[in-house]
Amino acid sequence: MSTPETIVLGAINHHEWPVVAPWIRSLRGTGFKGRVILVAYEDISADVITKMEQEGVDVRRAKMEISVNRGRFKDFEAILRELPQDAFVVTTDVRDVVFQTHPEGMRKLLDAAEGKELAVSSEGWCYRESDWNLRTLKTVFPAHEARMLNEEVYCSGVIIGTAGAMADLSARIWELSREAPSFNGDQVALNIIMREKAFEGRFRRLNVTDGSIFHARPTGLRRSLGDKAEGQPVFSMATGEAFKANGGKVDVLHQYTENKWERLRVLMRYNSLWIGIWYRLTQRFRAAENDNVYWKTKPAT
Repeated sequence: MSTPETIVLGAINHHEWPVVAPWIRSLRGTGFKGRVILVAYEDISADVITKMEQEGVDVRRAKMEISVNRGRFKDFEAILRELPQDAFVVTTDVRDVVFQTHPEGMRKLLDAAEGKELAVSSEGWCYRESDWNLRTLKTVFPAHEARMLNEEVYCSGVIIGTAGAMADLSARIWELSREAPSFNGDQVALNIIMREKAFEGRFRRLNVTDGSIFHARPTGLRRSLGDKAEGQPVFSMATGEAFKANGGKVDVLHQYTENKWERLRVLMRYNSLWIGIWYRLTQRFRAAENDNVYWKTKPAT
């Protein structure tokens, strides 16, 4: 019996090439030659599309209904239904994600025989301990605040699973988050859904010490608040990589953009520093009317 195909899936809008180059360069740098599907919405230049296609990316143009964080799941479902339902799929954010190992290796994080067809990783705290997540919860889904306060927060920036399970999840995230009054609705929706009866048994929940997926922003914030727990991944400025406590490489590094020095180091690692500097300068000195630039740095409002 042949091993099901491994596919990487992402989506972009309001992104220039310097912002997304590390995502595809890091992925191809792991030796991955498999299928990469990228949903590209209207505000993506032809130059970005061309460069992605030169990297062998299957670019799917789509119409944006709401923010990319939520709207992507509608388009993800349509794509995922077309794929072999046992295919192994890695869905990620694009602008703040790099791959450090071949994605095929993450297949072991699932356990289909036990019904675990999906996996997500923890940010290492519960809602009541995280100002950003709590404010987002209160703004987006206030009716769920009381029951979610003490629940652990899992990140929607990297989700893995079989195509069939990912399609079901994507449909439910879109259904729940489409009416949310903020672009951050996708993560809160994920956390609500993974506790629903129809989904709770299908998820493998990875803790921060697992180290396969490293969310740099919450780790940095928790440490600034005094979290000295051992066994968590760390970022190395010397190499521009993140490592597990046992010295092995983290599979996926997420949110490296939240620290300017980590961002610069990662850009250097993936030969994107100069194009990154150019991009940041154009943003700093852009015309005042050209203010529609996507940077997810503020909590929901």
